[in-house]
Amino acid sequence: MVDRRSHQRRNFHETGHLADPMKTDPRDPNDIFVRAHTPVRKKKEWNRRWSQKWPEYCLVFDTETSVDTSQKLNFGCYRRCQLVRNKYLCIEEGLFYSDDIPQTDLKVLENYRGNRKTTANIEWFPSRTTLRLMTRSSFISRIFWPAIRRGDLLVGFNLPFDLSRLAVRAANGRKSSWSLVLSTRKSRKTGNLEANPERPRIVVTSMNSKMAFIKLGSILHRDEWPEEGRFLDLRTLGWALRNEAYSLKRACKAFGVEGKIEHTPTGSVTPKEIAYCRGDVGATARLLNAMKNEFDRNPIKSDPERMYSPASIAKAYLDAMRIIQPKTHFKVSHKTLGIAMQSYYGGRAECRIRKTKVPVIHTDFTSQYPTVNALLGNWDVLRASSIHFEDYTASARRILSGIRLNPTFDPTFWKKLSFFVLVQPQNDILPIRTVYGGKTQNIGLNFLQSSRPIWYAGPDAVASTLLTGKPPRILKAIRMVAKGRQLGLLATNLGGMVRIDPAKEDFYRKVIEQRISHKTKNKPIADFLKVLANSGSYGLFVEVNTDTISKEKKVKYFSGERAGKKLTNYVEKPGAWYFPPLASLITSGGRLLLAMLEKCVQNLRGSYLFCDTDSMCIVGSKTRRLVPCVGGRFRLAGKDAVRTLTLDQVEGIAKKFNKLNPYDTNVVREILKIEDINHVNSDPRKPYRKLFGYAVSAKRYTLFTEFNRNVSIEKASGHGLGYLFAPKERNVAEGDAEDESEETPEWVFEAWEYLFRKEFKYQPKKPKWLKLPAMMRMAMTSPNVLRNRRPDWLAPYNFFLFPLVSSVDGYPLGFDKTNFQFITPAESDRKKWNTLKGINLLDGRTYQISMVPDPKQKKVFPDSYQVILNQYLGKAEVKSLGPDGKLCTSETEGLLGRARIVARSLIPVGKETDRHWEQGEDPSMLDPKIQTYGPSGKLAVADNSERSEWVKIGVRQLMRATGLTQRTVYSILSGKGVRQQTMAIFRIGIESFRA
Repeated sequence: MVDRRSHQRRNFHETGHLADPMKTDPRDPNDIFVRAHTPVRKKKEWNRRWSQKWPEYCLVFDTETSVDTSQKLNFGCYRRCQLVRNKYLCIEEGLFYSDDIPQTDLKVLENYRGNRKTTANIEWFPSRTTLRLMTRSSFISRIFWPAIRRGDLLVGFNLPFDLSRLAVRAANGRKSSWSLVLSTRKSRKTGNLEANPERPRIVVTSMNSKMAFIKLGSILHRDEWPEEGRFLDLRTLGWALRNEAYSLKRACKAFGVEGKIEHTPTGSVTPKEIAYCRGDVGATARLLNAMKNEFDRNPIKSDPERMYSPASIAKAYLDAMRIIQPKTHFKVSHKTLGIAMQSYYGGRAECRIRKTKVPVIHTDFTSQYPTVNALLGNWDVLRASSIHFEDYTASARRILSGIRLNPTFDPTFWKKLSFFVLVQPQNDILPIRTVYGGKTQNIGLNFLQSSRPIWYAGPDAVASTLLTGKPPRILKAIRMVAKGRQLGLLATNLGGMVRIDPAKEDFYRKVIEQRISHKTKNKPIADFLKVLANSGSYGLFVEVNTDTISKEKKVKYFSGERAGKKLTNYVEKPGAWYFPPLASLITSGGRLLLAMLEKCVQNLRGSYLFCDTDSMCIVGSKTRRLVPCVGGRFRLAGKDAVRTLTLDQVEGIAKKFNKLNPYDTNVVREILKIEDINHVNSDPRKPYRKLFGYAVSAKRYTLFTEFNRNVSIEKASGHGLGYLFAPKERNVAEGDAEDESEETPEWVFEAWEYLFRKEFKYQPKKPKWLKLPAMMRMAMTSPNVLRNRRPDWLAPYNFFLFPLVSSVDGYPLGFDKTNFQFITPAESDRKKWNTLKGINLLDGRTYQISMVPDPKQKKVFPDSYQVILNQYLGKAEVKSLGPDGKLCTSETEGLLGRARIVARSLIPVGKETDRHWEQGEDPSMLDPKIQTYGPSGKLAVADNSERSEWVKIGVRQLMRATGLTQRTVYSILSGKGVRQQTMAIFRIGIESFRA
């Protein structure tokens, strides 16, 4: 047994695989998942008593904590500021400290306060110039609650964390929220301290790492308190304004104000720590004014604390222009919305040439979704006085029957595409949401055969006709027709600088034209317009907010021709601008642009490496040549090869797309761009360079240059790695050590260089962090995860580490995935990771990490980053077939082909939530859920080929991987029916096991 396990472990660590990949017959029937529309009655919103966008006073504060696992409050600093001539100026500054602070620390604070050199930073007189000093409870009762009552703006950076440090108790709130108790009193019955019922709790519901809803909880005397407080997190406002996840340091730099003091907190109470805290509050106050100045340039009425994302800004502008929300303005039946929702799919992403180095020319579409909106005329829909859906069956058949590539470059053709078709798929190339190869639930563009008709958006039907050479079989079609124009539309100024008249101008055209024209003249306004264009072009029309309610209720659902009710405690609440017909047409229009580009490349007998939503990496070089590639249609030295397109040919394709350019060509010269990365130093003013690409699956690719077997990674995809905590600190030049950034971190570039050198047997260059245990870092943003035996130190918003325990002897003796959930306290010093101690949440006992397998199996043995990377290139593109016509496996190389999917049944589903492993934002990823709709009595049965694969894995391993009982696993393996959701959970567990 020991020898066999050692052999398994060695093989796993060297290859990243336990066994040979399993193969499935690609012709086996698949369940097809389609989105559903679920109408939910809208609750009446609170009546807001605030009349001012920016109140006269604000309270800015920050806390300093211990640096141990508890991160308890040591002390904090605050500034009360008054709005004077459109700017908040400090009128009072003070310090507060923990109620149980040691006397020695209190003495330090008192001495600091008494020092003549440490006067308050007063900016508006008359005011007291001395620092105030008080306990936490005094600060809450004398400063905090009065500010709440007056309607002052409470301001912080990463405000949920600081609020949780002020709390004396945290309880589970409704809807995955924290209910924070800030005030206590002696119980009249017991004499013990209890939550003061005459003071509201602060309820914080975190949506992700950038956004949280903060409000006041219930209260005995409701009439004495506002219905909601005014809490402004500048991290969230920065995200809304700039689409960037800033740290305080980076935000100050981005908004051009003096930043924070350079200092590493020690967790002690010292003059230097106090000055550091005051510096953070000062930086936050300056940042508030800078963000206020930028926010006020936007002529929108919404309060700043209600700006949760870039989409919030876009919605506010639509409101400012008096565009009426479609779901309230247009009378569209739930059935029609269900048709549109069934037609909805996200962006197209796929790998077409796998594990083969090829020369490339990288291209992408200029602002793809705004461009699609302009081409389809979606602004006319939004500003229409009414819309209706008419029968379009005969016209749709006529349009599709005569489609060739060239007519699709006519802008008038695109104006005819706002329709939806009920297709009887007969080997048509269409987007398909299914479990590919029994492994991964995903969306692929593949051949589909189905006895059940499915609704698709018009542009997808056009794309299929282009790629297959035959139109789909249309059973019926409906077209969206906009009539008239809304009255009362108002002109506004985008960013306070760009005037737009919504009655006369197309919003999407105007924003992109102005963004390009300001790109060199005024970068801040250009960046703002880019954010506005993207956030207002697509996501808001398909926004649904998921919620879990305590008591199950019947929810109606509509999906295509199907409607029904389901008893569930899962609810999807449509966003304010939810309108599926637009969302479906926009994303399908993006896929049509890619299909046209693919067809152009095909017609020149070329190939592409990958495509990703709005980009395509074409196999190309300055001159035409053949490149070795398994499955290629050409021959080179007796081997398969593909042909590169020349630079001139790619430029010719780009010029062809300019026929569709909906913008002023003097401003926006091209809608298909050859990316800057194709030039020397990514500088478009410099000559083209020889660029190579390498891909393993959708979104896992790298672009690089090569000279004398030296490789330089120019672009590295972090997909599939982003959930991991960076194994090395960021360089000072990159920002804060632990700062989150949208840019690809340095360690991902190092990882790709290591993988590339290893794959092609170049001189090795191993990163120093390879042997470290692989970690995910999470924040305790919700009380509804990790409920079992949660340690005292895991307070709200505390960080913790989640080591990825090895599936080969990684667990202590007697444990496996089903009874061992291991976390450790957060630790930024990577040198200590190898020996960290943590807790198994399922038994409450402490265990230690060891990177050397323990013969007695008493320690936890995580996978290293090296193991994770060894698996990384083994990720199969399961949506495609290999050159041999069989399902793509981890070993497949060369030119991939489209899979042929045979539909078994259509399963309506809710919002996709199965991609948490690619996000790594919060612990909700540990509790994945897939919501399916349909009659509860309908059972799912696995087909024979699937069951034969699963039997090889073994019942015990299947139980560990899926978390299902032995009886349920035996039922599935024997071909008995189980609930659809149970089968979905089973498939996801197997996917995680195989990943």
